[in-house]
Amino acid sequence: MIRLSHDGNIHNPPGGASTIFKKGYANYIFKFIPKDDVRISVGAVPNSPPHFGTIITFSLAFSLAQRLEKLGKIVTQKSIAYTGIIHNYINDYKELLDKLNSYFGGVNYKLINQSELNLHRKAPEIITKLINEREKIGQSLFPSTKCLALRMACPQCGLADKYGIKNCYNGNIISFFCPNHGWYSIDIEKDDLQTLQYETQLRSLVRGLLYTEDDKDKDVPYSWLRVTGGDFAGFYQEQLFYRVIAMMGIDIVNSPLIVYSPLVIDWAGVKLSKSILVKGGYKYLTEQGLDYFIHYRKFKEMFDRKGLEILFDEANLWLDEPHKLFRNYTIFYFDELLKAKIRSNVLN
Repeated sequence: MIRLSHDGNIHNPPGGASTIFKKGYANYIFKFIPKDDVRISVGAVPNSPPHFGTIITFSLAFSLAQRLEKLGKIVTQKSIAYTGIIHNYINDYKELLDKLNSYFGGVNYKLINQSELNLHRKAPEIITKLINEREKIGQSLFPSTKCLALRMACPQCGLADKYGIKNCYNGNIISFFCPNHGWYSIDIEKDDLQTLQYETQLRSLVRGLLYTEDDKDKDVPYSWLRVTGGDFAGFYQEQLFYRVIAMMGIDIVNSPLIVYSPLVIDWAGVKLSKSILVKGGYKYLTEQGLDYFIHYRKFKEMFDRKGLEILFDEANLWLDEPHKLFRNYTIFYFDELLKAKIRSNVLN
């Protein structure tokens, strides 16, 4: 194994957005919010414990909410897509949100699940547009299948065609196929749409389109702001959202502003990944006593509330000094930060 040493000095070289924002990033964001109120959307799929990247992204969202609240009124909204194993971990997310809420001065927040997107007044219209453009959208978002990854679980056994490969479309009717129970369908104009589900890329597109409709509507009293991990910047946002909505003839000017949180990366420069965790990865972290990076409960055992407050302070600092926001951080940076801060508090 290669062992690297360093001098402990941290450098934040200018590059990209950090060449523009020396300070006052929250003020810049506020100028582009057209309405008096703003709702901040930050999401997670709770099929595993909150890991370090989740904590960092949520911390940035709450810090930003606190700052915008001082500039104007705000309500934050947390968007969660529920899965069958949600009850194993949802209390961890709720506890984290409560601690963020307390630390950042009582910022209001609300938990919603994926199905609530489909209750939006514009949902039938948006879904119809997606169906009408499904060949183009399928090729752009899902090049391996070229299908619109829209699904609904079988009402008898719960199985669903993950990528919508066998879906059939006839006007307002979408028909889905279950290998055990055959065909079943939904009428997007008449039926309850809460049972519809979207694969990640499609869910991001639907959410962005619905938020865009809200931002355009003068009768909706709030604007949307999205906070998400930096891995969704660049190609993902440009090719899988902006390019697709432009292809649909939708003006991207009214689409919500997005704030990206730094990625927490491992020794090889790869982001900490929930999917790798779910598949049993990161054994080397457990062997070195660093599994607190991938498991919220382990983090609490090791650092308790003080550890969370150190992370909250760190995310808060990024908005004061944006050159620290537009970059990524290794797990080793955070390990040293936490242990140094804890030692300092003990000595003081």
